[in-house]
Amino acid sequence: MIQLFVLIETKEVFTEVIKKELDYSRPDKWTLYPIGDIHLGVVHCDEDLLKEEVAKIKKDPHALWLGMGDYGDCITPSDFKRWEGRILAKWMQGNEDNIGPTQVDKVDEILSPIWDKCVGLIEGNHDEGIRRYTHFDFMKELLKRANHKKEPPWDKVPYAGPSCILALNFHRNNSNDARQVVIHARHGEGAARTSGARALAVLRLSQTFINAQITLMGHLHGQESPDIPQRMLYRNGKIKSYESLATMTGAWIRAYMQGVPPMYLERWGSPPSVLGCPHIVLEPDKESMELRKCRKVQTL
Repeated sequence: MIQLFVLIETKEVFTEVIKKELDYSRPDKWTLYPIGDIHLGVVHCDEDLLKEEVAKIKKDPHALWLGMGDYGDCITPSDFKRWEGRILAKWMQGNEDNIGPTQVDKVDEILSPIWDKCVGLIEGNHDEGIRRYTHFDFMKELLKRANHKKEPPWDKVPYAGPSCILALNFHRNNSNDARQVVIHARHGEGAARTSGARALAVLRLSQTFINAQITLMGHLHGQESPDIPQRMLYRNGKIKSYESLATMTGAWIRAYMQGVPPMYLERWGSPPSVLGCPHIVLEPDKESMELRKCRKVQTL
């Protein structure tokens, strides 16, 4: 008999874990809005559409939203590859030397009506870039405003890192009944050009945390939602199906516009963004999830 020993070296995984306790009654439904890739600060950002979504979330008593990163465009003159002063939003003009603070204030202005419904803020590559290369900590400043506190701990609206596990723990009123929905969310990376490549990216991500019912990924500005192969579990003497869904989370910036100078996305030949974000409707009493794609026809 031959014995084979395999030594596996393990490393710590620095993923933020956020827990949210929620009380519900039958037949309450909750809607999760993953909002990211806003890129406020350039004329290509559809601020009006974003404000409509904010108003919808504010009105819904059972709405939750997760920030998916890239809240401001955060491109500065030192970024020779992407900087284009002619595409700055009107409210940015005259603030070319104060890009980070001006954009974080505008993000706070638009999102402030719904900070109380935010379950966390993921950090995007644009948020990280302005910190690393210009020494302006965009995420720290945004978390200060979201939590109305200058220093951590930020427990009202927590920092979610570049990726996070979000556990929504639903407790039924006047009952011991409880349900949990586990969400794996990541800002994302890469430069996939085709819909198939973007779908594959989020499908691969869904295999990272196999017990996550929902996988969310941003960065690529699409809303692809590949079918995840049905999983089977053995639990308490029974075999059960384990349903899950995965989706990219859209964007609020047009890659192409008429009548204005082109931005870096058009110059690079990136595909048009899918404006808006998907809605995920959760009915904890029935343990059901529904993915609703919400995309707006663009007028270029």
